[in-house]
Amino acid sequence: MKYACQYAIVRFMPFVETGEFANVGIVMMCQEAAYFDFILLNRVRRITAFFDQLAPQIYRDAKTDLKNELQRVKEMLQASMQANDKTARFLFQELIRTREVMLRFDEPRVVLTNDPATKLEELFRFYVERNFVTHDYVEKKLEKRVRNLLADNNLPSYRSGTARGGAFSANFPFAHYDANGEIDKAIKPLYLAHDDPAQAHEHGWAWLGKFNQLQKSDALPRDILVVAEAPSPESGENYAIFQQLEEDFQKISVPVIPIEQQLQIKQFAHIH
Repeated sequence: MKYACQYAIVRFMPFVETGEFANVGIVMMCQEAAYFDFILLNRVRRITAFFDQLAPQIYRDAKTDLKNELQRVKEMLQASMQANDKTARFLFQELIRTREVMLRFDEPRVVLTNDPATKLEELFRFYVERNFVTHDYVEKKLEKRVRNLLADNNLPSYRSGTARGGAFSANFPFAHYDANGEIDKAIKPLYLAHDDPAQAHEHGWAWLGKFNQLQKSDALPRDILVVAEAPSPESGENYAIFQQLEEDFQKISVPVIPIEQQLQIKQFAHIH
């Protein structure tokens, strides 16, 4: 039997003035099946990759408060759903109504399913987990941090540029050009803090391979800095992969600096 289930996406919007948000959870109610449950994102690093100036504890505290509220609603809904009265629908609508808080709900939607629990997990994977998996998105966030650092310190203007050698090329969001119009200094933001260490290894090696090929064609800019979003030293295999990549880039004279080491980044970016 298929049930008509209502669900809403939980969105985290810490800075109302920018309008930026991240999908961080799903709540679902299927009154016919007497079902209500929710899933919230636990991985704080994914949140800080989106909102680079945000203290991790802010999300943790907001998530804890919402989780407690959802647990209370879940207990209240059990009896009313089994009685098949209008209270359940009212409670769900009251739960997801628009509020000026950091964790808020999108407009409710309806889905048909014969297994609400499985559908809830599918929706979470689709709307939340895939929201965090693209290299492009997290590296755009990292790029924004580098751009702000350069602007805040009145460092020389950098613009995007591409180094080409034979069949290979590398795009740099921050490139400085010499008097001949050639890139002589470049900064490449690189996200290497993946939850899966194999993804970090694959992504890092893809760029290392580009640099190697450009170097063989004598097309690699003279000075390159990789600014990395690095895993924490306590992350075990993830940090070991990062250290190995750091060593491999250094072999071709490309230093890797974590984004937190801003003094070294500024020293590199300065043009003498």
